[in-house]
Amino acid sequence: MPDQPKPYRPRCIHLTCKGMAVYGEDFESDPDYQAGVMDFTCICTSQILGPDGGDVGLELCSNPDRNCFREY
Repeated sequence: MPDQPKPYRPRCIHLTCKGMAVYGEDFESDPDYQAGVMDFTCICTSQILGPDGGDVGLELCSNPDRNCFREY
């Protein structure tokens, strides 16, 4: 049986990590992501905090209710 495509999951366009630079949209296959040690940053602030002062992460930056969220 073929792999089912992953459902669309919006995330902020400003979210980035090393795995995204290396693996592109397949960043979830990065061993660091799999191990739970992936460090995400915000392109707007170049930090682990977004422009709204909130923490940055895949789950956190998939929330369209954040005022800094811009859908990818």
